[in-house]
Amino acid sequence: MALFTFWRGDALAAPVTMNNLSIQKELDAATLAPLMKLEPQAIARRFQEGNVAWVVRLEGEPVSFGWLGRGRVRIGELSKEIDVPEGNAYLWNFRTLEAYRGRGYYVQLLRTMVEAEAAISHRMWIISAPENQSSYNGIMKAGFQPVGDLMFDYKNEVVLQAGFVDERTQAGAELIQVPISATAVRPCWRCASKAMKKEAACDCYENQRPCCCNNQGLPANATGGQTANNL
Repeated sequence: MALFTFWRGDALAAPVTMNNLSIQKELDAATLAPLMKLEPQAIARRFQEGNVAWVVRLEGEPVSFGWLGRGRVRIGELSKEIDVPEGNAYLWNFRTLEAYRGRGYYVQLLRTMVEAEAAISHRMWIISAPENQSSYNGIMKAGFQPVGDLMFDYKNEVVLQAGFVDERTQAGAELIQVPISATAVRPCWRCASKAMKKEAACDCYENQRPCCCNNQGLPANATGGQTANNL
């Protein structure tokens, strides 16, 4: 999974005027629950954990959403919880209703959230699953910079793989609480994850060969919710 970051002072994507579109924080759990297909209690718990929801509305109707966390957040694909350090924010669990995908709402949602959050947090982070090319493209268009790839090594441990190490790589590894590695990793992070649960789609994990399950939307050496964003 590709890890991206936006630091205060980075170039933000240019705003795009979209008629009848509004992007705002949403504080009402009852409003968010049907959109996110979650119980109101689950939404309320996210609020209590320090998360903030943003919603895109077209002519008043919600069509897209995303979350921003400053406290404890869970990265479902890695089965890992992290405590977001002060001055940082983690963006996760984005989704656009299927009928409204491909219209640029995701990029504008990210842009709006980052612009608002820059007054509070000097570093923002987001992850994209490699098979989700639209998420990858949207994150890049919004102005985020790739840091490296979260992968499984051959000890079944999560590492941050990067072609070179700089200040942002170090900060990303500290955020996710994983080591930086330039050594070999499992050919497909998803199959490595699922193999531990005996749900892998192919035998690339066991036989250490290139993945054939079509879960790798990007080459293994490409660098860039809860992550799998549906845009």
